[in-house]
Amino acid sequence: MITVVHVITQLELGGAQENTLFTVRHLDRRQFRVALLYGPGGLLDEEAQQIPEAWIEPVPNLVRALDPWRDPAGFKDLVRIFRRLRAEHQALGHDPAHFLVHTHSSKAGVLGRLAAKAAGVPKIVHTIHGFAFHEGQTGPLFASYVLLERAAAQVTDAFISVSRANLAEAEARGIVGPQHQTVVIRSGMDLSALRQAGSQRLEARRALELQDRDEVIVSIGNFKPQKDPLTLLAAVAQLAEQRPHLRLLIAGDGELRAAVEQVIRRNGLDRVVRLLGWRRDVPQLLAAADVVALASRFEGLPKSAVQAVAAGRPFVGTRVDGTPEIIREGRNGYLVEPNEPEALAQALARALDRRPVDPSDQARLLEWEEDRMVTAQASLYRTMTGLSPTG
Repeated sequence: MITVVHVITQLELGGAQENTLFTVRHLDRRQFRVALLYGPGGLLDEEAQQIPEAWIEPVPNLVRALDPWRDPAGFKDLVRIFRRLRAEHQALGHDPAHFLVHTHSSKAGVLGRLAAKAAGVPKIVHTIHGFAFHEGQTGPLFASYVLLERAAAQVTDAFISVSRANLAEAEARGIVGPQHQTVVIRSGMDLSALRQAGSQRLEARRALELQDRDEVIVSIGNFKPQKDPLTLLAAVAQLAEQRPHLRLLIAGDGELRAAVEQVIRRNGLDRVVRLLGWRRDVPQLLAAADVVALASRFEGLPKSAVQAVAAGRPFVGTRVDGTPEIIREGRNGYLVEPNEPEALAQALARALDRRPVDPSDQARLLEWEEDRMVTAQASLYRTMTGLSPTG
């Protein structure tokens, strides 16, 4: 029996969080004891607490922002919990070597791995969903985040990456080295529900009070600087001047909400843009869409790009990190450089006019099956602890 302790900063509505919860819920309980530690305050907290046969524990001092007071307290809390869970694992008669910690996201990734080492955890794995360092940061801040990642990597046995691009960057920056086990495991999702989008278009549009003539762009993502909703709005403002039936539906919320609302008012986009708030009915939203868009400044690999391809909808976004691993220019969408609203507007216009969709994508999408994600992680856990990868 292997005990796996997952650690994530906060259970917001996002790809990393949804994937972590799916893994925690679906790891085979005949082979794995499962725990989840998280910073409270996210939209998915209640869902986490309802997962059966798993130890679910909030860690109040695990917060997203850097905090000189709470971060040391969070570190101590994690060390204490890891030691307790290790003692329970051994008290049940399980092999002490069959205990590992799996961290996700930048803050929990650094604190969690360092705390696991301090607690004597025998095996530590981290999933790269993206990095805290990115273009646009000041030099000192960028360098500091890279140094933190390198420090945490010194106590890490294995890395999972959701994209080949992120893994290559980690290697180039001296974070991942030849001493580490590495594997690319895609962010899994329910592809079957998304593949039904084509047959649900009329019903989905009716539910959202959209007209047949409307040209509908759907964007799914947090209102954070990373996702850059303001550049998307600037592009749509340009596009709306020539396309009177253009509609933009944005599913999400976050710290830039006030700025988003201000831009909508200032550009007279009230008729064009609709803010839907947090939504869980992604297949229905994509069924109503003509195009899916995201203006991210950096990514691991955006889940909405994969969802768009699965639903047979063109994706328009930015040429960052792992996005080109799913979006192929002119075949299933268009990619532009970040923070270029005019180029994004032109790409959106091309997508609306041409609607590129590639039927061969359905075979490529098998990499993103939910069950395949869990199976691949379970195989890695078993290999790391010296067991057969197939169970």
